[in-house]
Amino acid sequence: MIDTDIEGLGPKEAADYVLAFITTLKQTEKAVAASAEDVSLWTRRVALARSKGDEALAAQAEARLAEVAGKKAALEAELADLKAKVSVLKEKLARLRMTGARLVDTDLLLAQLETVVGKKDELSRTMKEEETNAALDELKKKMGK
Repeated sequence: MIDTDIEGLGPKEAADYVLAFITTLKQTEKAVAASAEDVSLWTRRVALARSKGDEALAAQAEARLAEVAGKKAALEAELADLKAKVSVLKEKLARLRMTGARLVDTDLLLAQLETVVGKKDELSRTMKEEETNAALDELKKKMGK
């Protein structure tokens, strides 16, 4: 199933699914904000280590800065993906609510009915029609005499 495929769900299930995506989006937004604070913190620490003249400490701080900056970039990419998906899901959910979900799967119902009753007997129907036509022809002949 594709992340944005909610057509097979009922309105309640679809709303719950979209809500889960929105919750994840909000959590990711908070994680991006926390990562931005980490980047700012480690940028200040790199500057502090350099101002003290401790290049070894500055190098370690730069390594940590690169790590948190990479994490922030990954979270931002995930956030952009989630925003696009939530937008599509909201649109599909609105459409689903307007049109209403199909309460009965007619194809499934037909398959179940055929399983219980059996397939329609076309031969019997055709033979009954022929017998009826033959009886009608016989009646016409009697009436013509």
